[in-house]
Amino acid sequence: MLEQMIQNVIEKLIKAKYQHIKLPSAVYARVTKVQEYPDYYVYNLKILDENKAVNTEFPEIPEVKSKVALENGDVAAALLLYGQLNVYIVGKVV
Repeated sequence: MLEQMIQNVIEKLIKAKYQHIKLPSAVYARVTKVQEYPDYYVYNLKILDENKAVNTEFPEIPEVKSKVALENGDVAAALLLYGQLNVYIVGKVV
């Protein structure tokens, strides 16, 4: 009984203050749009699951700036900085 109470308190605390720890910190992302500028690229990304299928829990993320060169349809490894949809592209997944 005590164990269940502690678990409930922890779950409530995570839901209230630390919701971001439920999200993965690194994900696959498919490039859906590319815009090239002189010093960087701007991408639209669709977050994928571990099997590289579209993860419907995430919306498409527009205007992700990066110096990593990718093409439309490429799969990138991306970080979700600070538990938010602040995406940082690490590189292309081979």
